[in-house]
Amino acid sequence: MQLRHLKLPRFYLPDCPSGSVDKGRQLDFSNLQTISYLSSGCCTKEVIMGIQNVKELGISRYEIDSNGLLNNLIYLQQLETLSLTYCFSRLFPAMLKTLKLERTYLSWSYLDIIAALPNLEVLKLIDDACDGEEWHPSVRGFNKLKLLLIEFNDLKYWKATNDNFHVLERLMIRSCPHLKEVPIEFADINTLQLIQLKWCLPELRKSAARIQKEQEVLGNNPVDVCFSDPCTLGKSSMRLPNATGDLSCVLSSTLFFVTWQSKSSIQKSLTLYVEEIDL
Repeated sequence: MQLRHLKLPRFYLPDCPSGSVDKGRQLDFSNLQTISYLSSGCCTKEVIMGIQNVKELGISRYEIDSNGLLNNLIYLQQLETLSLTYCFSRLFPAMLKTLKLERTYLSWSYLDIIAALPNLEVLKLIDDACDGEEWHPSVRGFNKLKLLLIEFNDLKYWKATNDNFHVLERLMIRSCPHLKEVPIEFADINTLQLIQLKWCLPELRKSAARIQKEQEVLGNNPVDVCFSDPCTLGKSSMRLPNATGDLSCVLSSTLFFVTWQSKSSIQKSLTLYVEEIDL
């Protein structure tokens, strides 16, 4: 039997030694393209070498990977999407484009390893992926990162430099109740299109608005800033305008924008349109 996609809450793959007399009666995993959620305890080199064509992989474990088995992931040269839950690795394949860390409780300094991944485009830090109140990137990196999501985290102080996030397009921060400021250096990212804030402090919203204003001063296309506050507005949301004379209103998870645009002292237009944003 040749499997292409294997998705279960949690499972193990057996070692398949090349000289095994039972090899002919074992399942062939060499054509698997999607696997989740594989137990980290079975990520031996033999197992990893047997799934060389996997492109999307999810791994879960309820304890720290003390044996370093996940470092074998470096052999998966076709891997593009990786999700790690309750476990982590210090070595990653070079072709990795999307990485999700969930409940990994890593130090923020660990992200210096992630920053060096040459092709990473999407990074999602979910539910205490990183532990601690301060994030101070110490290396230049995230050179191809387009989307950064930080969700359910106790991050309080975040300092970035001009050497990080050169081509970032979307920054999403959700349920980070202590964070008050997005680094002002984000105003220098001319590719930045969206800052989305949900369940965050009012100070963080003001910080995003300052970035928006700074981009206008620099002559760049100002970033769109979307925020929602269920504590006061329930499911409704508000969106800051991205240009002088624009007023935008956003409602529910599908974002409905009503935009008033002053084109001149004589001509004014009212435009209603719908835009979907990944929440």
